[in-house]
Amino acid sequence: MALILNTGQNSYKSDLEGLFETLQEQRSELLSGVRDVQLAARLLAVAEARRLSEASDDDPRVTRYLNSSDAILRRAAALELETEIANIRVPPLTKSETLLQGRITDESARATAHVTVTLVDEQGVPVAGVSPVETDDSGYYAFILQPAQVDTIGAGRRLTLQVGSASGKLVPTAAQAFTLASGEVKVSETRLQPGELEKLRLRPLFRNEVHAAAALKTLATASAPANGSTVSKEKP
Repeated sequence: MALILNTGQNSYKSDLEGLFETLQEQRSELLSGVRDVQLAARLLAVAEARRLSEASDDDPRVTRYLNSSDAILRRAAALELETEIANIRVPPLTKSETLLQGRITDESARATAHVTVTLVDEQGVPVAGVSPVETDDSGYYAFILQPAQVDTIGAGRRLTLQVGSASGKLVPTAAQAFTLASGEVKVSETRLQPGELEKLRLRPLFRNEVHAAAALKTLATASAPANGSTVSKEKP
């Protein structure tokens, strides 16, 4: 938690920044906590559906519990996204500096963390004098450009972003060209398509999560009756 000095005008700016940072941290913790509760509730719903299906072949509560578990999973995914956004920290700027910022995500807006983002022109040539940056855990990146850098680039020069990893680099299909002006704050959000994620090998863990979730749902539904059908049980 940030230290609030409260010594009047001398510490006003730092106190305000510290208060805002504390609120952001608390928001992130609360969102993460609610997400954990949702995931725990889903496990309980799946377990209860399985218990009911073993006790009765036609209990209508089984379907309701399974549908509820799917809804809970969607809420948990939304909370995870909100947590990623809450963890973003925009760097401080002077009035003359230019900020180019945004998130690199997949098509579901999930963060693509720790990839290299390079500022390039429309021909894919990196802009001289501007070093690449790396996305954080939220997929957030930020370029801070000085007035001289923006002047060298040129006000009418159209730019875009190149995303790279240890497996390669590419200009995303969804990336849109933009221009920069001195003192401007520009937001450029970029979503990578599944084929681009595969090419950069950015989602092996995500694929494992999907397979695990699918296996869990299959295990749950295997014990549940399907629309009037019965589930055979072995007799002891």
